[in-house]
Amino acid sequence: MIRLNFLKPHENVKLFLRRHKVILFFIYLGFGILVLIGFSAFYFAGAFLPLRGEFTNLALFLLTFYLLIIWQLLFKQLTDFYLDTWLVTDHRILEIHQLGLFRRDVSELRLSKIQDISVKVEGMLPTFLNYGDVVIQTAGVIPEFKFEQVPNPQSVKDQILELHDQYLKQHPEGHEIHE
Repeated sequence: MIRLNFLKPHENVKLFLRRHKVILFFIYLGFGILVLIGFSAFYFAGAFLPLRGEFTNLALFLLTFYLLIIWQLLFKQLTDFYLDTWLVTDHRILEIHQLGLFRRDVSELRLSKIQDISVKVEGMLPTFLNYGDVVIQTAGVIPEFKFEQVPNPQSVKDQILELHDQYLKQHPEGHEIHE
């Protein structure tokens, strides 16, 4: 789990979101197909071309190099899947977006800056498995926050709106005083 050092002492996490688990299936499926293509190409190259001696070593080298690239791309995709998270607290929303292996972008939105929230569920599979995007329109520098492919997007939207209403009741003018 990600360290929660982004939180302030007075905040409580209400939602911790990641993409829906079915996205992992599609990541593994896509990379499984790419691996099968590599082995198939090696097999058919050996079956139809006279691979002897140096050519066999070259073919094995190319297959190994191809599989190494596939492994690296799979590792990057899994890293992005697990480290792209959204935190909703009782005061703000944090979007933690992993950009490659050693770069992270953290954006925050105060609940008082929310203007509109919409839910986008497009396609047959997202409809049946109940996952989609939650788009939050803001009054801040970043015009929108997008929670991508999260489970139960309608419920997430409702919870954020409820937290927004509670925040406005506790902080009528949108100012926080906690120190």
